Amino acid sequence: MMLHTLIRPDQKDWIDRLPDIEFAYNTSVHPAIGVTPLELHHGGRKGRIFADLLLPRPADIDAACSPASVRKNRELLTQAYANMQKVEVCMQQQADRRRVPCPIRAGDLVWVSAEEFALEQDVSRKLLPKWFGPWSVTAAADDEPDDPSFVINIPEHLTVHPVFHASKLATYTPAKSDGFPGRRSQDPPSMDGHQEVDRVITDRKYGSKPRQYKVTFKACNHDDTRWISGADLKASGPLIYAHYEKRRLAQEA
Repeated sequence: MMLHTLIRPDQKDWIDRLPDIEFAYNTSVHPAIGVTPLELHHGGRKGRIFADLLLPRPADIDAACSPASVRKNRELLTQAYANMQKVEVCMQQQADRRRVPCPIRAGDLVWVSAEEFALEQDVSRKLLPKWFGPWSVTAAADDEPDDPSFVINIPEHLTVHPVFHASKLATYTPAKSDGFPGRRSQDPPSMDGHQEVDRVITDRKYGSKPRQYKVTFKACNHDDTRWISGADLKASGPLIYAHYEKRRLAQEA
């Protein structure tokens, strides 16, 4: 922000302004330590006033290695340490006021952050959903109520460790069709009235026609199968498609 206010509109002189920013920062009182960085480094008030750096040094000022200067520096360090402890306590109290108990329990359905999954195919992460799932919570992974992790019932085709921190999870809330008729459902995108693909059973290919995949769908009976194209499978379940294709190509090799 400081650099933004000093540079020209063409932004060609930002390097020339860095010394000004550095000096302004070092001569400003830091809220965490209660003194300026120069004052803490050199001792006394001479680090706060620009003129003190230019004017001749008075003879009555103690040398840097004198007992008085050493004592003053120790006092400043003690003061800075005490101020940092006060700031730490205030930050902890502020965080505790806004901290709420984790609402996730065993048996709940949760979303898992897409950042936790590695992409095995040429798929853009930016175009994928931000959350995958929902999947059920098997159990808590530890006994830390303030910083919990959970074991998630991840499908077998996803090669990822099933333990996730609570910050990587989001509770699943089924959409109410009667509450807001025009609101978009929180459920994953459907495909021809079906939920997203659950798993691939097998595949088939006839001549030059595109390969088809026999799949089951989430929230549907496992006996309810359907043959879909590779494009539909890749659009509905990119990770399922990538895992199946990797295994199929390995078997054909």
